[in-house]
Amino acid sequence: MQTTQSTATVVAAGEGKILNVLGHSVTIKLSKRETGGNHYVFELVTPPGLGIPPHVHDREDELIYVVEGEFAIILGEKQYVAKTGDEIYFPKHIPHAFQNIGSKAGITLWTVVPGGNFEEFFEKLGALPAGEPDLKVVVEIFAEYGMKVLIPSN
Repeated sequence: MQTTQSTATVVAAGEGKILNVLGHSVTIKLSKRETGGNHYVFELVTPPGLGIPPHVHDREDELIYVVEGEFAIILGEKQYVAKTGDEIYFPKHIPHAFQNIGSKAGITLWTVVPGGNFEEFFEKLGALPAGEPDLKVVVEIFAEYGMKVLIPSN
């Protein structure tokens, strides 16, 4: 069934387009095609020690549900530990970051609102060569999609 902006759908466990985004395995559950760009939903599998650096969104809010694992969270000036079953809200304009601090891969389910911007953003990040990414290129891709990576000054 389709409305003017979205298509009703069911995405079964284990289904969805898979991307490697900066070392994380991303399974896209709902893209802008299904939601009319209103939401973008993906499952993220994060290896131990890996995370995303502090950054700020100009356009999107993110809601994250911890399916499995333990994550260090930076949200504004505060730090938290999020564990299995916790929900995290990263509103736009608030600096945020996360890192898997557990001993095994962590799994999170993300909803990005609005979601129309994220599909191309992840496609570009997913197209980067495997291995340690060129930070300058990553920063440029973030900026292209309305996000600023906060690089600490030494």
